[in-house]
Amino acid sequence: MGLGHTRHWAGGVIAYELLTAGLPYGEQSDRLTSAKGMARLHYGSARTKRPDLPGWMDGALEKAVRLDPKRRYTVETELVFDLRYPNREFSERTVRPLLERNPVGFWRGVALLSLLANLVLSYWLHHSP
Repeated sequence: MGLGHTRHWAGGVIAYELLTAGLPYGEQSDRLTSAKGMARLHYGSARTKRPDLPGWMDGALEKAVRLDPKRRYTVETELVFDLRYPNREFSERTVRPLLERNPVGFWRGVALLSLLANLVLSYWLHHSP
């Protein structure tokens, strides 16, 4: 990771912290050193802490602190501009599907529904005339 990408990321983290009084990947993220631990990190939307923030501003913060340096801003002025003026890329964003936001929770829910359906069918089969 180049110095520029690190600087852009740090600027995004500082902006996130100033707006929310928290860290974008949680308080424990600064202690992680392994790639496996970093892969488990998920961006915590600034809007959960500050519902008054517009979606486009949260989108700009999220882009600034992405874990993949290639998907971040390339220059600082892009972040500053996107924090000042609504970017259509973030304004038109819809709510991400549950499968993307929380895949483990999604599959747990599917498994639970499947288990319940199997129990109901099993009861019905054993108690039908």
